[in-house]
Parts: sequence; structure tokens; C-alpha cells
Amino acid sequence: MKILIFLLEVLMVSLALAQELYTYKLPNGAHLIVKRRDDTQAVALQVWFKVGSIYENYQEKGMAHFLEHMLFNGSEKYPYGEIDKRVESMGGNINAGTSKDYTFYHIEIAKPYWKEALELLYELTQKPLLLESMVEKEKPIVIEELKRGKDNPTTLLWEEFEKLSYKVSPYRFPIIGYEETIKSFTRESLLKFYRNFYQPKNMYIVIVGDVNPQDVKEEVLRTFGKEEGRTVERPQIPKEPEQIGPRFKEIKDSRLEKAYWIIGWRSPAVGSKEYYALVVLDQVLGGGRTSLLYRELKEKGLVYSVFTGDLGRAEDNMYVISATFDPGRYHQVKERLKEVLDELYKSLSDEEVKKAKERVINSDIFSKEKADNDAYYIGYSATVIGTLDYYKYFENNIKSVRRQDVLKVLKKYLNDNYNEVLMVPER
Repeated sequence: MKILIFLLEVLMVSLALAQELYTYKLPNGAHLIVKRRDDTQAVALQVWFKVGSIYENYQEKGMAHFLEHMLFNGSEKYPYGEIDKRVESMGGNINAGTSKDYTFYHIEIAKPYWKEALELLYELTQKPLLLESMVEKEKPIVIEELKRGKDNPTTLLWEEFEKLSYKVSPYRFPIIGYEETIKSFTRESLLKFYRNFYQPKNMYIVIVGDVNPQDVKEEVLRTFGKEEGRTVERPQIPKEPEQIGPRFKEIKDSRLEKAYWIIGWRSPAVGSKEYYALVVLDQVLGGGRTSLLYRELKEKGLVYSVFTGDLGRAEDNMYVISATFDPGRYHQVKERLKEVLDELYKSLSDEEVKKAKERVINSDIFSKEKADNDAYYIGYSATVIGTLDYYKYFENNIKSVRRQDVLKVLKKYLNDNYNEVLMVPER
């Protein structure tokens, strides 16, 4: 029996070590984070930059997104399209994403090819050519993407919602920018933006998979470690002032057949103490088919669809509820939502909170089973929130949420200081 217990203890220690985060700050200021996992043959490699559309001045609107396109147009070592071909030839995937807070580039690859993938990410992000000819080639592509977005009612709805919700914060501007700003981009303006933000002191390299952290460190030093780290010129981002009273905007569109609606409230910042209670509250309200709003709005035929969630921001965060429904049901839907929130404050039980916490934790564990999702949450925690504690202690923080914490957040934030956009068909 003692031998069995000893072996189990050794196994538990081994598993803990296998899940441990290895962090290292390169001499040039770049941050490396490695999570060794022996439960997968896939390796996720990601490079994060703390730059998104909120860091642009008005003349630069859309530049963070435009640069994401430009980096795939050839590097010093690999011509246009070659990096994509090499990743695909190894059976991997390569892509990128730009948000209002960050930009990241990622490759998912089989374990034997992680070193080659790392070198390709290095070339992609640190050695792009940014040729003038490619800048001009990319402009109509991005402008066409912008126009397609305007044809999508959901895109238009969200853009109008953020314009209504933010009067000072740069979150009010769309990620893709504007046609006039995109047309004005030059190689020189892109290079200035690139050199400031795409450099080691603004970079997080995240690698998750069955890899040796020391080997990863050596390869990263050989590639990303060669680049010069410089002071990042980061603009002052104004904080949105306190909102007093509701805001409402109605949009009429002849293309629509149903109503699109968003209502949102200022909410706790991601990673703050109150935020975990908001996550549990969101699970109660909108977490799947067993959630309160699904039962009270969707199953009872008031709406065609309903969605809830926060915008995941470390500052000026918002919690939103959106729905689609028959235009004639607007007042009924809004009134029922208010009733549901009032009833929840009076009736929420400890058992409901317990079940909601279990669903949040189970969903989090399930989503992180894939190496790329695991890497994403690590990169997001480090880059956007500024601490790995959000990633490392998410489960414990959710477990600590009590019923009174959820009720406090419900009362404090989901009040009459809301922002609301309604899009209806134009008759």
C-alpha cells in the first residue's frame, strides 16, 4: 500500500510539473512563456503584441489591422505566400488576429516541426518587407473587407453600439478603420507604427505542447532574441467618464426582416475581483439552453436568438445582452428582461450559483484541452490583462464566488445606466 501511495504521489508531482508555466524574460525585453504538455502531439506557437486599434491616432485608424495583412506579404527570407506553403506542407495551420487591445500571430503544428514553425513566426513578425507595391495591393482588399462588413447588419449594430457607449475612449472606433484613413497609408507610416509596436519590449512569445522549455528558450534566443528592444511610445488612452442615465439609438434599414437589439452596461474589468462574479452571473443569465434568458425569452417565443457576455476588456469593459426578434415585440422583450433581472435578484439561490460555477469551470477546462486554446488564454492573460494570475488562478477565483458576490454585481452594474441600440426594418 505504501508503495502504491508513493507512486501516486510521484505521478501527481509529474503531472503538476508537466502543467507548469515556464516564464523567461529575454535580454532584449521580450517575454517567453512555455507550458509543457505531454498529453498532446500538437504544439501551439503564438506571438502576441500589445497593440490594437485603441493605440492608433485618428490618421492611423485601421493600421493595426492593415499591418496584420501586410505581414503575410513576404519577409526577408521568404517571398509572398511561401511561409503559408511551408506551414501547410508540414500539416500545420497559420493565421493571425487583430482586436482593439492586441494583435497575435499563431501556428499550430505537429511536435516534430515546432522549431521550423518558430523560425517561420520569427520571419513573419520580425522580418517583413512591407514593400510599397504590397501596400498599394492590399488597400483595395482591406477596403472591400470594410464594405462587406457594412453590408452585415450585425457588424453595423456593434459599431453603432460602441459609438453610443464610448464618448471619449478609443474603443468607439472600429478595428478596420475608415476608407479615407486606409487610402492614406504609406510604407513610411506603416514602418513607423510597426517599428514602435512590433518589437521585443512589446512582445509575448507563447508555446504550448510537448516541448522542452530549455530547448525552446535556446531557439527563441537564436531568433527573436537577436532583435533590438526599444522603448515603446504608447499613447495615453483616456478613460471613459462615468455614465449617468440611459442612451438609446434606433436605426432603420430596408434590408432587414427582423429586429436586432443590443443593451449593455459598464462592467468590472477582466481580472478584477468583481469580474469573477460577473462571469458566474453571465452563466446564470445566458450560459446555454438551461440559462435563465434562454428559458424566459427563447423558449417562450419572445426572441429568435439571445446572446450574453462581456467584451473582455481590462479597462472600460461592457456587459451586453443581444437578441433578434419580431420588431413588434421590442417593448415586450425589454420589459421581460427587466422583470427577469428583478426576479433574479430576489430568487437567486446558492444551488444555482454552485451549478453555474461548475459549468464555468468545466467549460474552461474543456476549452483548454486544445493546445492552441490553452496558448491563447496564456497570451491574453499576459498581454491584455498584464498578469498570468488571471490564467493560473481562474478556477480558484471562480470557486471563491459567493451568492452575495453575484447579487452585488447584478445590483451595482445592471442598472438604469445602460446603452441600447435597436435596428428595425424600414417599412
